[in-house]
Amino acid sequence: GLSVTMPHKVAVMEHLDWIEESAREIGAVNTIVVEEDQLHGYNTDAAALISPLREKGLSLREARCAIIGAGGAARSALWGLQQECARVTLFARDVEKARPVAEKFGAVCEPLDGASFNNFDLVINATPLGTRGARENETPALSSQLRGARLAYDLVYNPQETRFLREARAAGCGQLNGLQMLVAQAAEQFRLWTGQPAPLDVMKKAVLRKL
Repeated sequence: GLSVTMPHKVAVMEHLDWIEESAREIGAVNTIVVEEDQLHGYNTDAAALISPLREKGLSLREARCAIIGAGGAARSALWGLQQECARVTLFARDVEKARPVAEKFGAVCEPLDGASFNNFDLVINATPLGTRGARENETPALSSQLRGARLAYDLVYNPQETRFLREARAAGCGQLNGLQMLVAQAAEQFRLWTGQPAPLDVMKKAVLRKL
């Protein structure tokens, strides 16, 4: 099988022979399993995204959650938070394009430009902004926008501290990077591909060594 990364998690679906129900509901696939001559699609992102939040002891029921972005990662976040009965607002640069995505999951959609995340329990960066490379010094939100939020969660994991997280620290927010989610979603991928439980310690050490 293979792993599918941003920005192909939505587009790949039309090329698959079978898609797991939860992945179909999410509208994004990050894992493909080869079954004889067929390609089967799964989504291991949604559960993996929630796992680190549970470990932090953050109660998501009725929590005010903001998601920045409207791509495949945002869809996984929307679905996962919906399962936890959170109150979600999706922030996007193109509101008209993003609104159908938000409404599908019972979320409100607001423009990102000029947004304030004051009083949100959780703010998730579900965009690739800040990823090592040409856009490494970019962030979807500044400290002035994040001030008053409880926790900033960046799904980007390389680098481990993105500009988004530095802005969050300057604003006095808690910070969580995408490393735990990366390992958790990969562990489920490993199980789907091999039928065996993943060696989590080995995987964590490999990620840290690579980064």
